[in-house]
Amino acid sequence: MRSCYEQEFLVPEIIPSDSSVASLVDVDSGVSVVSSDFPNQPVKTYTQAERLELEAAVEAEENAAREAAAKKKKGGKSDSDLVVWLKDPVHSGGAIVSTVLVVGLGVAGWRKYKLGQFSWSTAGIGAGILAGVSLVEYFVGKFAQSYLTKRK
Repeated sequence: MRSCYEQEFLVPEIIPSDSSVASLVDVDSGVSVVSSDFPNQPVKTYTQAERLELEAAVEAEENAAREAAAKKKKGGKSDSDLVVWLKDPVHSGGAIVSTVLVVGLGVAGWRKYKLGQFSWSTAGIGAGILAGVSLVEYFVGKFAQSYLTKRK
């Protein structure tokens, strides 16, 4: 015996047999088809003229934004960011000091290696020198940068 939850419920199926709904078509005479050359027709109303002006303004803005993005992507400036950065005496001085330090430590380390005197303690001393000079360079650069901005 089945419980009340297991009963099968049969739902009658509705099969449309009336053909009167199949031929319904919108026959509103007020609706007309717009010709395909509508955008090329002359402007007849103030609203159309406003719309055309607005579309032209939006298109001009989009073109300007695209050109600006293209210039930015190409690097439209005469000087690149690196050149501007290096024109600053604080940055260019720091770059020169860092380059000389790294090359000097590299040459000294290579000489020690060729002589067979290179060890972990030598590498540690070199790393300590590099860290100390970099730290001094950082604080001198900070001081010089603040001094130069106050002066201007």
